[in-house]
Amino acid sequence: MAKKVTLLLTAFLVLTLTIWGYSKTKEEKKTHLVGQNVEAIARGACEGVGVVEKVFKGAKGAPIILLEENHASRAGQIQNAITLVRLHERYGLKHIALEGYLKEEPKIKIDWFDNAAQGLSSAARNRIAVRLLREGEISCAEFMKLVYHDISLHPIETISEYAVELDEEASRAPILYLLKIAQQSLREEHVPKLEQFQEEIERLKVENNKEAIEEKLKEMFDYILSADPWAQDKAKLLQDKDAIRSMSGEQHTALIEGIVKRAEELSIELEPEEKNAMERYLAFWRGRIEASKTMILSTETIADQLNVSVIAMVIGAAHTQGMCAMLKNSNRPFAVVTPLSLKKGEEAGDLTWDMLERKYERLSVYSEGFTQTLLEAFPKPAQKLKHKKPRPVLSVPWFQAKAELYLFTERITRRVLGPPNPPGGGKLPYGFSGNAFKGKRVFVDPQRISIISDTKDGKGRAVLFPAILNYKDLKRRTEIWVKAGLGVAMVSEQERESVESMLQKALEEIQKEKEGGKKVEDEVGRVQITLNTVAAFGDKKAVKKVTLGAI
Repeated sequence: MAKKVTLLLTAFLVLTLTIWGYSKTKEEKKTHLVGQNVEAIARGACEGVGVVEKVFKGAKGAPIILLEENHASRAGQIQNAITLVRLHERYGLKHIALEGYLKEEPKIKIDWFDNAAQGLSSAARNRIAVRLLREGEISCAEFMKLVYHDISLHPIETISEYAVELDEEASRAPILYLLKIAQQSLREEHVPKLEQFQEEIERLKVENNKEAIEEKLKEMFDYILSADPWAQDKAKLLQDKDAIRSMSGEQHTALIEGIVKRAEELSIELEPEEKNAMERYLAFWRGRIEASKTMILSTETIADQLNVSVIAMVIGAAHTQGMCAMLKNSNRPFAVVTPLSLKKGEEAGDLTWDMLERKYERLSVYSEGFTQTLLEAFPKPAQKLKHKKPRPVLSVPWFQAKAELYLFTERITRRVLGPPNPPGGGKLPYGFSGNAFKGKRVFVDPQRISIISDTKDGKGRAVLFPAILNYKDLKRRTEIWVKAGLGVAMVSEQERESVESMLQKALEEIQKEKEGGKKVEDEVGRVQITLNTVAAFGDKKAVKKVTLGAI
């Protein structure tokens, strides 16, 4: 009897394992089948907003879509966001591997955003996420995390590789080497011109004209480089932003190694500190190549999970070539997508250099207007790391405060001024509970909300209320006043607008813009938070004077 039971149990286990194995095989086949269609997936996802540059139809794991980016391009971020939205809605994207997101950092959470958005429709919530993306405060990957709850952002870099810094002396090392190489070719006929340059520079120093000195030094350097066509060509390449932007890390490293080799062949005399600066320059780029390996290995681990249908990697263009080679060697299906703005070299709406510098510091790209008040209310983020992909800000206090401020303003304005209005019988606190606007970084007391006219003639209405920034910190807590109104009537069609449609409209608006300014407000002090809501932020007296154009 016992033997019979044993045989029955054995048969049952064999059958169970066979069924499990069959299901697993089917799942693997499904994943690999998707992998074979990686080109169709990439082309379908980026149509009209990107270009498929490279495709490899590998057979191992889920397909990987590499999204290139220019860190300063707001248009490029929106174009990549449109591609990601399509990957999510059409092809089941749930995993985004993100350069600049460090494995040692706490996991990014957006529960604070969810809490602040309570009561808003998904369309209204998504419009605020679009607004933050359009402003340049967040990346396309961070946008996806705010909009879709099933999206996972994966850290794929380590602090040891990311923290390798490129200091100013190291940044200048390649040009210094080229100047010393070119000096070898100077002859007697070059001396008078060089003496003239020196005399003019000395005169400008007496006048303390720094801009003119810099311009004259550049002229002199160009003149020296012209004595050696080889050095001149390499210098032009290093100074061409578009050319450098399109180079891979491997190509950049090879270029610099070639300059070092040329200097050695010509026995160029270099000071120890100059050699050290060049070594640091090469260490930086070799570190970025090593970072590419780490990022690929991390992403491949995700691709091998059976429940993953497709993965997106958001990377700087300098990583592309090396990553493609590694993925090809691993027989991984992949496609490279370049946003149209980067492909065409379009610069409309790009962040200025100062704005990008701030982004590297994990600060707002805006330094004036109400953003200045916002930043002063919170400690400055630690660790400024340049020349790489800016790190995510979803966990940074000033950003959380800005998002909460937008969300609370939207909720209050819609509830108090939207139909049917005003709620609560038109009496404070308009049906809101005492903690309705108690966020992680911002608090608004519903008892202090008032309804005022938008203009002197009484046409149009607006809400006016104070918001307390960093309210938990008694030393840094700051009061900022908000005046907000409904600039456009709410209609049901707007509430059904797709995320892609919102992004397309934001892209069109950015492409009409010129160079970014220092504040997010328009010329009269207004911020168009969503399609419906317009607001002014600042001290009480100032915001009351702003005409919103509210209905």
